[in-house]
Amino acid sequence: MATTTLTPTSAKASASEMKNATTPTQTSYGCSHIKPLLQAARQQATDGYSRIVQSLQKDGNIGLRTHKSVAGAETTSQATYLCLQCPNVAHSRERHRKDHAFAIESNAGFVYCCDCRDFVYDPTFEEIRTGHTSKKRKHSALQPEERRLVSTNTGTTPCAATGLRGLYNMGQTCFMSVILQSLIHNPLIRSYYLSEGHKSADCEREACTSCALDDIFTDVYGAEKHEGYGAVHMLQGCWKGGGNLAGYSQQDAHEYLGFILNSLHTANIDDEDEEVKKRDAKDCECIIHQTFGGLLRSTVTCTKCKNVTSTTDPFMDLSLDIKAGPVVLKKKKLPLTNGTTTVKEVLPMNLTECLDRYTSVETLSADAYRCRKCDGAHEAKKRLTLNRLPPVVPIHLKRFAHSKSLKESAKIDTRVRFPLTLDLTPYTSVFKKSMARQAALANSHAKAADDAAEDKAPDYALSSPLYELSSVVVHKGKMDSGHYVSYSKQGTEWFRFDDSMVVQVEEREVLGAEGYMLFYVARGFDI
Repeated sequence: MATTTLTPTSAKASASEMKNATTPTQTSYGCSHIKPLLQAARQQATDGYSRIVQSLQKDGNIGLRTHKSVAGAETTSQATYLCLQCPNVAHSRERHRKDHAFAIESNAGFVYCCDCRDFVYDPTFEEIRTGHTSKKRKHSALQPEERRLVSTNTGTTPCAATGLRGLYNMGQTCFMSVILQSLIHNPLIRSYYLSEGHKSADCEREACTSCALDDIFTDVYGAEKHEGYGAVHMLQGCWKGGGNLAGYSQQDAHEYLGFILNSLHTANIDDEDEEVKKRDAKDCECIIHQTFGGLLRSTVTCTKCKNVTSTTDPFMDLSLDIKAGPVVLKKKKLPLTNGTTTVKEVLPMNLTECLDRYTSVETLSADAYRCRKCDGAHEAKKRLTLNRLPPVVPIHLKRFAHSKSLKESAKIDTRVRFPLTLDLTPYTSVFKKSMARQAALANSHAKAADDAAEDKAPDYALSSPLYELSSVVVHKGKMDSGHYVSYSKQGTEWFRFDDSMVVQVEEREVLGAEGYMLFYVARGFDI
């Protein structure tokens, strides 16, 4: 494919050439970045795009499927991205040069803008693309319905409307704001609402939280504004259906997550469909369960007869215990003098330690377990494993400890180190079962291992066990007088959301935060 160099039209063009120019007048553009491109180099851009579209229509053209990699040239069956401004072919949407902002998707010829980080539909390029896919009409012809469709979907959303909006604090509502920010930056929830998954105009629910969330997405991603957003309708929906969430007192962000997910689930199912209403959380097909719905497997083994019983239960988040770490004494220099002082410091723990403890074997006393096979009260071994992984896994770190004997509560300030990429493979049912069999085989108990691993609970397909950190919720201060802030990832950058204030931050600030809730998204989704 020939190189297409895009250069501005020469200012020295003759008067006759300018008079004979037939450049069409264009009033709407796919985005604000396409406009200067077509104004400066329309002919070169359209010629280059035409050649690419023509090449895409040729059968057996594997050149457009061949891209550079570390190992050299590779051919893929997936979509590739062809640079509009040079012959480069890439397997991802990331730009290969700073000044080359447009790529053509190889399946259908759609234009991808690297600055917008989205596909854009420009009338000029759409005429070329649709003209080459239909031999019955000329290159410049578009039907009136298609013209209305293109006009409706071009140039209406500024590229700066990328979801980076703070939320006003309406009276200790920071607990609500941080959870809403995690939903705004959740790729599955975002796609659902931006594609009109919930039609507010057709909804007849009073104080509907799904309508309120739809309004938030419309305003945050549909308008170029930099001031905060007042989530009044969402607050009204919480007060109406949230019970103890009503009022202006500070609430728990984890409790609010449970409420809003359940409320959105109710709002996004068909009330008139009896079959849908009868489905339990394991089989629900609403957007909330498709995004957050996972399954835990509980396996209990009787220590006397070795009988194994297994059950699966749905989960929407994982609540992990954290313990007060060991305290060490460290010397710290005083800033105004040359002296030193001794301070107490609690050693941090890792998130993997919390997950290890969550999926480790625990002993059930004879008072708490009765075996159905040997019909007796005996000790038993219980273990929880992840049986089905959802696309998004919220992890709640139990920082608020409640003592029944002392009748008091306290906050655990132990720092928990969490990774940007989390591998959940070691905590899955399949992995634990495999490890149990290997251990039994190593001890020459293969038959016993097979018997112990056999249970009646079905094996569910797992999504990718590799997860990327998407959002972090932080609780600052004491238990009864704290404040919530959050961090969310937008593309490759991190931002801190403190009510209506949004600040870009370094990755190390996020990793150094005292996390209260962590949101991990399965690798493969665009965060």
